Amino acid sequence: MPEIHPSSIIDPQASLADDVIIGPGCIIDGPATLGPGTRLLGHVFLSGKVVIGANNLIYPNTSLGFAPQYRKFDHHQPTAGVSIGDDNVIREGVTIHRTTGDEHPTRIGDRNYLMCNAHLGHDVVLGHDNTLANGVLLGGHIHLDNNVTIGGNAAIHQFCRIGRMAMISGLVGIAQDVPPFCVCHGFRTIGSLNVVGLRRAGLRQHIDPLKQAFDIFFCRGHSNGVALDRIEKEVGDDSLCVEFATFIRQTKRGITPYYEQVDDDPDSK
Repeated sequence: MPEIHPSSIIDPQASLADDVIIGPGCIIDGPATLGPGTRLLGHVFLSGKVVIGANNLIYPNTSLGFAPQYRKFDHHQPTAGVSIGDDNVIREGVTIHRTTGDEHPTRIGDRNYLMCNAHLGHDVVLGHDNTLANGVLLGGHIHLDNNVTIGGNAAIHQFCRIGRMAMISGLVGIAQDVPPFCVCHGFRTIGSLNVVGLRRAGLRQHIDPLKQAFDIFFCRGHSNGVALDRIEKEVGDDSLCVEFATFIRQTKRGITPYYEQVDDDPDSK
């Protein structure tokens, strides 16, 4: 039987695995599903159709499944809700809003770490092994691939895509797509390739080809089409370069521009 604190209120429609633990002051309002080993530490509010997988740890004051922050949305309209995978850590004050449609939920994958007060808007798709620091804001319909790291209080514009192993610094705003393996250091700009991340992931053999692909696309003044054709011709035998180029070809919002970082501190030279 699930362990439920007597101060919590659980909707009869909810489905809880036998070893779920519900701490004090939680509210489950609607047909939520909680998988094995999942724990709500306390004062967590689940609204509507929220499906949570196994071994998730959800901290106090988290709100999952409420209506989108969208003026024209009918808050009484049923939707596909929110779907959360396995082994996620969702820290204090995180908000994840339900989808606007009835086909696909707002989706969170596996092994993500969402720090305090992060916000994931409606129709967001979050892959696996991502880290969102405190106060990260994701607008509606954003797609994050896997192994993305976003620094504190960064904000991503709705409908943007963030590619695999990208990094976005804290306090940065992004309004266009960020290709995989790139780092955003400044406001609405890409500053470098994520070389450190590639090394840590054991992908050293891809670094030199990716540096070449990065240079071709961002630094040589080619149009997007010409640059992508040259990447395919010069480093098209490298799988990560193909991933880089394919992501760019699929963009609808355009690609975040490159801005070379200049060190103005004479003491650092």
